[in-house]
Amino acid sequence: MQWTFLAASALAALWMGVHAVIGGRECAVPLAQDRSLPGAVRETTLLCWHLVTGFLGLMALFLFLGARGSADMALAGTLMAAVTAAAGILVPPLRRVGYGLLPQGWLFVPIAVLGSWGLLGG
Repeated sequence: MQWTFLAASALAALWMGVHAVIGGRECAVPLAQDRSLPGAVRETTLLCWHLVTGFLGLMALFLFLGARGSADMALAGTLMAAVTAAAGILVPPLRRVGYGLLPQGWLFVPIAVLGSWGLLGG
């Protein structure tokens, strides 16, 4: 097993758990209960939250399969982490909010770095 992909997979799984538990409590539940939003906005946003949960699970799975020898899966998981990091780092300044409010992008930098290191033979 390649340790870099295994470590990246473990981090991705951890962030999926944090997203599901803490994000569920702090974001998804209040959003689901907010009747002041139009139904289409509320339900679409909740759908996106669930899609992110699945996306993070796939990222962890792909990196785990990379640790077991699948270079294609490792590449997919690494690219997912890199895109997530890039979007999460670029969006807050574009929206004029601080990383204190939206720090999530930085959580995926170590996953992308570990995945890249593994792809380079680390």
